[in-house]
Amino acid sequence: MADRVNLTLPPNSSCLPDLRRSVAGSFAGVDRAVMADVLLALDEAVSNAIRHGSRAGEPVQVSVESDGDWVEMSVRDAGPTPRLPRLPDEPPPVLQTGGRGLWLILQLVDEVRLQRLGEGTRLVMRRRVGSRVDSMAGPDGSG
Repeated sequence: MADRVNLTLPPNSSCLPDLRRSVAGSFAGVDRAVMADVLLALDEAVSNAIRHGSRAGEPVQVSVESDGDWVEMSVRDAGPTPRLPRLPDEPPPVLQTGGRGLWLILQLVDEVRLQRLGEGTRLVMRRRVGSRVDSMAGPDGSG
């Protein structure tokens, strides 16, 4: 299993299938359900970076690494972004168009941090490698 993948992606959604294949292939030892969450969260984060943070045509920097216990993903755009996005406290209204990416990411990973870097944004997401149900069980296997 690879420990780290670093990619520089063009600000175009046509790169997303290659991103998913590259990450899935490099972390083949990670549980399939966990990897599905990682790939969907990464897809949403990169899509947001392309849509909202790469308006000047700058590439998106992606890093994915695992220490065996966690998978950490970092997605950085160069902006210009007028303000740091806000992590939502609740899902967007049903009929609202857009605004679901960060909410979905929060449902898929265990930790999320947003940082302002220059005119751009860095989103760091961490997902436990063990299943979320397993990580909530007590030492004797009870919840």
